Amino acid sequence: MRKFLILGVALASISVAAPALAQSDNTAEATVGVTAGGATGGTIGFLLGGPVGAIIGGWAGAVIGGEAAVSADSVAYAGNNPVDPIYLDADIGIGYTVGNDVVIHPIEGDAQYGYIYADNRVWIVDTTNREIVQSPGYALPQSSVTYAQDNRVDSFAWNGDLTVGVTLDNDVTVQPIPDSGFSYAYINDRPVIIDGYSRTVVWIG
Repeated sequence: MRKFLILGVALASISVAAPALAQSDNTAEATVGVTAGGATGGTIGFLLGGPVGAIIGGWAGAVIGGEAAVSADSVAYAGNNPVDPIYLDADIGIGYTVGNDVVIHPIEGDAQYGYIYADNRVWIVDTTNREIVQSPGYALPQSSVTYAQDNRVDSFAWNGDLTVGVTLDNDVTVQPIPDSGFSYAYINDRPVIIDGYSRTVVWIG
């Protein structure tokens, strides 16, 4: 299992904002988040373009699939207990039915909902019908951040504010990050990690 940052940003394909970031210490591998190396069930916050380990604010904005009656404890459990990510050749969103060949991981204390890490995001699944009902945010491996920081490329000049949630135009050349669904670029001399599916900026160094 890898180390993850759970990042909440807006999806270009879904017209609501996501919340946030969770962190944990999950036996062999910890989720690096609001307090690196903290214990499971620690502070939940959200990371928007800050350095690894920074707490910036608290829960904010509307949850993707916010009409679902998923408790905050269940969302936190999915963030605090990272699982191996999978990649599905499908347009995943709210209402998508997860196939029987995909393992839905149980949420302790919540028999109705489980979760998966798929296509760069954390998804909450209704176990009664295997439908996705919510997404707390992106699951960014710490190894992807390290790779972008250690493998500098030529910087691209960006006019205006560069923020998490921006969708990059195709004229910005991005480099794939091995063994992940993310890409990266250097923009205005800063490392930037991009969701490989939507070209959405999910982390700025």
